[in-house]
Amino acid sequence: MADALLPTSLRPGLYSSVADTPREDLLKAYREFLEQRNGDMDFTKGFSRREAWLGEAASWEARFAGAVDAESFNRAYTDFGEVKNLPLPVLALLTFVKANAGEAYGVEVVNRVRQKRQDSTQLFHQIERLLSYEETYHTRILIGATQHFGVQVKGAWKPNLQLRLLIGTLAYAPGVFFHPILLASEISGVFVFQWMLKRVGEIFRDQPAVRESMEQRLTEILVDEVGHVAFNRMAVGARGLAAARSMAPGVMRGVIGTTPEYRALGFDENVLKEMERFDLHHLPEEVRRRSYFV
Repeated sequence: MADALLPTSLRPGLYSSVADTPREDLLKAYREFLEQRNGDMDFTKGFSRREAWLGEAASWEARFAGAVDAESFNRAYTDFGEVKNLPLPVLALLTFVKANAGEAYGVEVVNRVRQKRQDSTQLFHQIERLLSYEETYHTRILIGATQHFGVQVKGAWKPNLQLRLLIGTLAYAPGVFFHPILLASEISGVFVFQWMLKRVGEIFRDQPAVRESMEQRLTEILVDEVGHVAFNRMAVGARGLAAARSMAPGVMRGVIGTTPEYRALGFDENVLKEMERFDLHHLPEEVRRRSYFV
C-alpha cells in the first residue's frame, strides 16, 4: 500500500484511528488485495499462489552446517525439559516451527464455534474465513524450514491447559470483546515474528543460505499478519483500539508462557518492554511495502 512509504510521522499506526472511509469500501479493497496475493482462493484445492510459493520453497537447497539430533528435536517438540539439550540453532528451529502452533490451534477452535453464528453472505465474514485459511499456510511455511536441518516434526503439537482455557473463553466471547482481544493477539503476533526475524538473522549470520530461507518465511507471514491487524481494526471502534493496546502486553506474556522456547531463545523482560513503543515503522521496509494496512 502507498501509505507504507509515507514518512513515519504520516503513516497510520497500529492503534491510530481507522481511515475515514466506509468500512465496506475498505473491506472490498482488502478482498482485492487478498485476491492478488493468494491467487485463486479455493478452500478445497488451496490458494494457488501460496501453493506455488510453497512449491518453490521446497526446492531451496540450503543445508544447515551442524549436527542435528532428530530424536532430541522431536522430544523437545513435546517436552520443554528437553530444550536444554539442543544447540542454539536447533533451538531456534524448534521455536520457529512452534511459533504458529498455538495460533493455528486457536483458529481451528474459534472457527468451529463462531462460524455457526456468522452470515456467510456478509463480506466481513467471508474475509474472516479467508484469513483463517491463511493460518494453515503459516504453519506449513514455518515447518518447511525443517528441510534445511534434515529433521521432520513427528505428531501434532498439544497445547497446555492454560492455552486451551484462554482460547475456549475467546471462542465464546461476545463480539464487543472478541475483536479487541483478537486484535491484541494479532499485534502480539506481529511483534514476536519481527523479533524472530531479527533473532534468526543473528543466529544464522554465518550460514547465509539457511538464514535467507528462514527470513523469507517470516517475511511472508509478517505481510499476512499486518493485513490481519488491519482487518481486525475495522471491527473495533476507538474504545476497542484502546482496549487492544492495553491488552497486547498481557497477551504477549501469555504467548511466552505457553511457548517457553521464546525465553530460552532470549525473549526477556527487556524485549517485552519494547511492545510499549512498537509500531509499524519498526517493521522491515519490505514488509510495510507489501502489506495491506489502513
